[in-house]
Amino acid sequence: MPDKPLWLGRIPDAVQFLELQSDPWVDRPMLESLLHVGRRRAQQLLSPVARRRVGASVVARREDVIVHLNRIAAGETAYYEGRRRRQLWNELSRAREEWIEQPPVLVEVSNARVRHLATRDFDGLPEGVELAPGSITVRFTRPEEALEKLMALALAIGHNRAAFEARVSVES
Repeated sequence: MPDKPLWLGRIPDAVQFLELQSDPWVDRPMLESLLHVGRRRAQQLLSPVARRRVGASVVARREDVIVHLNRIAAGETAYYEGRRRRQLWNELSRAREEWIEQPPVLVEVSNARVRHLATRDFDGLPEGVELAPGSITVRFTRPEEALEKLMALALAIGHNRAAFEARVSVES
């Protein structure tokens, strides 16, 4: 799937800027700057309305560029991009509402316990935590014990990521 053109959302500001300009000509570098696009995209946008050649470059009348950009902004690509963004926003809003209703569970561990766990490496993991190639096993009797052992494992990984990778890597 091709990337969604981010510059479509910048067209209204670009048009507004161009309408305020006194220079009757628009060149590629100006479009690059206004729409935050690369050289090739600016050339592609400018070529249908280009009127003059200045050296190896082309320029277009400001009014023609404004009409062309407005036509692009009103086109099918812009419509679907706007719809995609609205759907994404709605999905994020829905997920946020669900998160508010059911916030994530935080693991409570005292500072003293965290300091104790943080000083351990993989040889000092609690009993019931085992690492093997392609496998992590955590045995527990209470949910709190499981959370504590997982916290110890996370802290050990943070302390020595290379040792963790060496212990769980599966040789191909």
